[in-house]
Amino acid sequence: MSSPETENDSEDGAARSPWAEVVALTGLFRERVWAGPFMVALGLGAALADTLGVGLAVMLLFALLGQTQRIAEGGGILARIHQAIESVVGSDVSTVAAVFFVFILLSAMLVYAYQVMTAVMMNHVAQRMRDLVHHQYVTLSYRYLQPREQGLLLHILATETWTVSDAFYHLARVGVNVCAVLVFGAGLFFLSWIVGITAFACAIAVFALLRMLSVPVRRLGRETLAANQVLAERMLVSLHGMRTLRVFAQETYLLRVFGAASSRVRRLAIRAEWIKALIGPLGEVGSLGALIVIALVAGRSGVDVPTTIAAVLLLFRLQPHLREIETSRLALAGMNASLRSVRETLIGEKPLAVEGSKTFAGMAEALRFEGVTFSHDPRRRPSLDAVSFTIRKGETTLLAGPSGSGKTTILNLILRLYDPDGGRITVDGIDFHEYTRASWLSSVAIAGQDIELIEGTLAQNLKIGARDADMAALRHVCDLVEILDDIEALPDGFDTRIGPAGQNFSGGQRQRIGLARALLRAPDFLILDEAMSAIEPDREMRIRERIAEVMRNGTILVVSHRADAAVFADRTIAIAQGRIVDSAGA
Repeated sequence: MSSPETENDSEDGAARSPWAEVVALTGLFRERVWAGPFMVALGLGAALADTLGVGLAVMLLFALLGQTQRIAEGGGILARIHQAIESVVGSDVSTVAAVFFVFILLSAMLVYAYQVMTAVMMNHVAQRMRDLVHHQYVTLSYRYLQPREQGLLLHILATETWTVSDAFYHLARVGVNVCAVLVFGAGLFFLSWIVGITAFACAIAVFALLRMLSVPVRRLGRETLAANQVLAERMLVSLHGMRTLRVFAQETYLLRVFGAASSRVRRLAIRAEWIKALIGPLGEVGSLGALIVIALVAGRSGVDVPTTIAAVLLLFRLQPHLREIETSRLALAGMNASLRSVRETLIGEKPLAVEGSKTFAGMAEALRFEGVTFSHDPRRRPSLDAVSFTIRKGETTLLAGPSGSGKTTILNLILRLYDPDGGRITVDGIDFHEYTRASWLSSVAIAGQDIELIEGTLAQNLKIGARDADMAALRHVCDLVEILDDIEALPDGFDTRIGPAGQNFSGGQRQRIGLARALLRAPDFLILDEAMSAIEPDREMRIRERIAEVMRNGTILVVSHRADAAVFADRTIAIAQGRIVDSAGA
């Protein structure tokens, strides 16, 4: 699937940490660079309010018990806060309770604002990623994208873009939780430096224990990405090959291979969840051990009861933040392979479609291939080897040759899907790559075997190349190719759904719909690639005559391996094994 270039890129990317992957992707969000710090600031504000709320809760408890003097006797930061509150609001229990409630309300409001902001930012990130990946799929060179697995491309667009959103969320949560840990840790040190140092040492021990889980999670992340890509490919096969697989009675095989792919994704997901589920129990055990150690140290160091209670409460509030830091870190480790696949899709040098700057105004004389060479794979013989021929304006030219001779490659070059490896293609003596793709293709239309009908209605398919066409124009071109009666016989007429790859219609009907779509574009240059192979001979003759009349001032290129196709052509170009072997009718 991958070219050597992308394989090397993947190897380089494998050495990156998930943090580096996220940082690399943040460059795509320069216009919203303020959002991350703003979210962290909201979280920091909530942590500050929470810390003060813990102190007020202790003071409220002792006030309710009528033992506020013990706070003053203990000294330290609680005594100073208590003294400051009493100097402002007095010692009334209801007043202290009101102040405590205000801080709880403030903390809740900050948490709500943070959650709303998080939801907004996550959806912005997901949309931005989807749009950027889709933009790459649309604008990158067709030659670059063609060999890629469709399952992988679909999985990146549909799933991994959300993974990036989740990664940014976890990164923001790490920032918020680090700030919360710093605030709570500072609170512990202000309460008692002995308690603070003890809590810090315990936190490091618990964090080191949880950190050991990251290696298996990262490995499972890579395996899960590969398994999801296989599953996406199986989905595409099931949907796109619906008719073919049934025709060959492959339902049992299809169910078996899909079930195997789906089962592997399930097993990997469960294994990952097993490891992630250890965070909670290990964190709880670590927290309990830390509380016991802090209580013993506080008791032996002569720390007063109110301070010890406040420290224990702060530690209880601190531990979830430490656990969430590790949860986010493990989540990011599991996302590493997914983040790398998105980064490789969006960042780095990739071939774009060659785009000119001139506006094409129409062909006056001829389109010429001048020594054009093209190779799909440098290890094999060229698909086209120094090919030269001329397609003159106003004529019907037949491009004839057996399968694999290079006919489709020539069409892809004319349609600017490929660019020549050597030689050039000119229109009236000017390299047609000097023209913008849109202006050149606005004069070209194609109907044939490799130009698929897409999911949607008949009208939507017909108007792909002529978005502003009205119903009268649709009916006219459909009448020309004798498909109008078939459409009007349908219950929903032009609003009938095409179905996957047009499977709601017969082969001949699909070809006539494709012909109508091409004619609706009113092209100057019409390409017919085996466009009537499934149409009855008498009907084909009538349609050819009508197309010849419509295109009497235009140019037609007919691609066929049928010998009788030469009857309708002014000239014939024969190709075999990538070389021109005959050019008759000059």
